[in-house]
Parts: sequence; structure tokens; C-alpha cells
Amino acid sequence: MKKEAAYSEARQKIIAAALDLFYRQGYLATGINQVIAEAGVSKNTFYYYFPSKEDLCIAYLQERHKVWMGWLREEIDSHEIPYERLMSIFNFLEVWLTQCNFRGCAFLNISSEVPDLKHRIRKEVVAHKDSLRDVFSDILEALKNSDRQYSKIDPAFLSDILYVLFEGAVSACQNYGDAVLIDTAHSAFARLLERGK
Repeated sequence: MKKEAAYSEARQKIIAAALDLFYRQGYLATGINQVIAEAGVSKNTFYYYFPSKEDLCIAYLQERHKVWMGWLREEIDSHEIPYERLMSIFNFLEVWLTQCNFRGCAFLNISSEVPDLKHRIRKEVVAHKDSLRDVFSDILEALKNSDRQYSKIDPAFLSDILYVLFEGAVSACQNYGDAVLIDTAHSAFARLLERGK
């Protein structure tokens, strides 16, 4: 039991090293030996858990998904009113992107390094983005059902627009190193929502 706990701890150290290095440096620019050194594990331990760098990347993306979605959920759940829950997404964007020094989306960064759309790494990226779109759709559905003035909105249509604005803001902020365009995305979505009433 103690041996397995030690191995589990070693696995978490490897993933923690990947969370830092893959995000900060990029997937292709980070070598296995650097991950091993940062994690403080042996090569045998590394390959016990991750037969390849690709396997580590999958684990990295899955862990990043849990952590990042946790941050988003925490922001959304800090509000009770459906409209405020929805609009808090833009506040989350600004805080997150500023705190990560505009490094951007870990998933989009990885997808730019793995061009094969059928690659299993890209499938992890799509799964993450599908989850994000589901969050948007659920919040808009809740808004529609909670307030008569929003009873005519189309949650499916608006969630797709919100997703495009969200991803566009992430990309723009990463490119310019500035959060100012988040306000533009926020205002544009608020106006669209008002027109859909």
C-alpha cells in the first residue's frame, strides 16, 4: 500500500511538472528529460506511468481540464442571479488571462503544435472545448427558464456566439498582451442578448 502511494505521488509530481513546463514553454519545446528533472523522479518511474511523451500530454490535458474548469465553475457559482452568472464569464476571462500573463489557452496552444485533427491529443482538446460550450449552453438555458424577459432567447444559438466571442477574446488578449478587448466581447454579447429578448 505504501509503495503504491509513493508511486501515485510520483505520478502527480510528473503531471505537476508537465502542467508548468508544457504551458509555459510549449509541448514540443519541452523534453522528457526536463520533465523528469523537474519532477525529481527516475526515468524508470516516468516510463512506468507514461510510456511516451504523448501519454503524458493526454494526462496533462485531462488534469488541466479539471483545474481550469474548476476555476471557471468557482467564478460562476459565486453568483446566484442567472444573468450575473452568465456575465461573470467575462470577469473570469480577464482575471485568468491577466494572472497567466496572457499565455492563453493551454488547449489551443497544444492544438497549434499538433496539426493532425484525428490525433488523440486533438481529441482531448475538442472534449475540453465541448465541455466549455456545454457550460455556456446550460447557463443560457437557466437564464431563459428563470426570467420571463429572456423567455424568447435561443440558448443553442447564443451559446455558440458566446463561445466564438470567448475564444476570440482569448486569442486577441494573447496576441496583444492586453485584456482590453474582453470589454468589447462583453458589450457585444450583452447587446445581442438584449436583442434576443
